[in-house]
Amino acid sequence: MLLTNEFVVAADVDTVWAHLLDMEVVAECVPGAKVEEVVPPATYKGKIRLKIGPMTVEYRGEATLVEVDQDARRATIQMKAREARGQGSALATVRNSLAAVPAGTHVRAETELEITGPQAQFGKGVLEDVGGRILEEFTARLERRIAAQASQSSDVVTGNGAPSANGAASLSSSAEGASEDDALDLNRVLVSSLRDRGLKIGAGVAAVIFGVAVIWRWRHRRS
Repeated sequence: MLLTNEFVVAADVDTVWAHLLDMEVVAECVPGAKVEEVVPPATYKGKIRLKIGPMTVEYRGEATLVEVDQDARRATIQMKAREARGQGSALATVRNSLAAVPAGTHVRAETELEITGPQAQFGKGVLEDVGGRILEEFTARLERRIAAQASQSSDVVTGNGAPSANGAASLSSSAEGASEDDALDLNRVLVSSLRDRGLKIGAGVAAVIFGVAVIWRWRHRRS
């Protein structure tokens, strides 16, 4: 299936581009995700933990930067992952494109996704909602990280702080700690999405039944 998501990051294009090309930074901005090994030149192995219902599901896999167009600000990432304790798997090709907008940087992500296992039952609509929820959290964390780095750089320039292997490390370690400790909780968005879609389906069925009843009564009166 093809999923399309768009979001805006409150930062300039060059800054957002640099962050999105760093898979370790990307992982730090996704709850439950962690890069565990870097395989030169551009493959990153790691894991992501998702809370679905009463269970916590862990996927292990790798992401590879397969194409980077510096001038056009486009990048293609291929990802593959498998459940650590299950039969589910996921294959994805993500194409990101960036453009400057008044509010910062507009990011468009097109994802070709193939999944197997119990998660495949949710269908495209629910997966789009889940993707949107993940991107909301990702965008918020990325903006906080960029703002913190900008503030730190400003402190160094104005003499209010010291350049710090410790400062940069503290940002990284705190983000890693957050992602390591808790899984990305998808329960609320799944329940909301399934409920809303169930209501839409129910309303559609009701409308069809009502329409059939009206036509039947109209024909019955004419006869």
